[in-house]
Amino acid sequence: MMRSINIRRFIVYALAAVTVFSVASGSASAQTASPWAEADKTAVRLISATNSIGDSERVKLGLHFRMKDGWKVYWRSAGDAGYPPKLDWSASENIDSAAMSWPAPERFQILGFNTLGYRDEVVLPLNVKLKQPGVSTAARVTVDYLTCKEICIPIMEELALTLPTGQASPSPEAHLISRFAARVPGSGDGVGLMIENAKVFGPVQSNPDEAVLRVEVISADPLKKPDIFVEGPEGLVFSEPFVRIESAGRKA
Repeated sequence: MMRSINIRRFIVYALAAVTVFSVASGSASAQTASPWAEADKTAVRLISATNSIGDSERVKLGLHFRMKDGWKVYWRSAGDAGYPPKLDWSASENIDSAAMSWPAPERFQILGFNTLGYRDEVVLPLNVKLKQPGVSTAARVTVDYLTCKEICIPIMEELALTLPTGQASPSPEAHLISRFAARVPGSGDGVGLMIENAKVFGPVQSNPDEAVLRVEVISADPLKKPDIFVEGPEGLVFSEPFVRIESAGRKA
């Protein structure tokens, strides 16, 4: 089923009338993790995979969330309701851009809405491009995110850490970032997984609620619990799929 994105956002904002603002300031000295910015149900911090800037034009950071039991944050395409974390780097020094990656999400039901996101803990890897390689970098980011259980609470935090000049070596947080980076979906070529066919049936323009997307997937190894997360044009939302498995688990 597909729903209007404007309706989804209205519903989410109607669930909670409180926005939490807090500031977690980073020290001016070298550090590989900002202090935790803690709200009532969640905490978030900025972490680095290295202890200094090195001579590369890029550095690896991560946005590290922890949620209390039952609370969730959203994937880049939230589903029927919600919105993903939004980042503003404008207060940073020596950062040109930051590309965020998204580990594979889980499906959740909140008040009858199908949503996609993360529970317990997640790191969203960040590939940060520097304006000047080898120059000390102050990473300052404002994070706007939504956390939900039976209700939804919008939260805004300010995080900061400083990476000095010098030869880069792995930080204590490097493995944590790598662990979640390994969960970011790839093309599927390396594991023998591919989409063989995809087609939309039904009146997409006149009545999108009746439209159906059919996707055929083939795999070199038997599939156990196949799922698909679909990102369509702005305003379209896709339901959880009905799955039929064939060919001894190698086609769905």
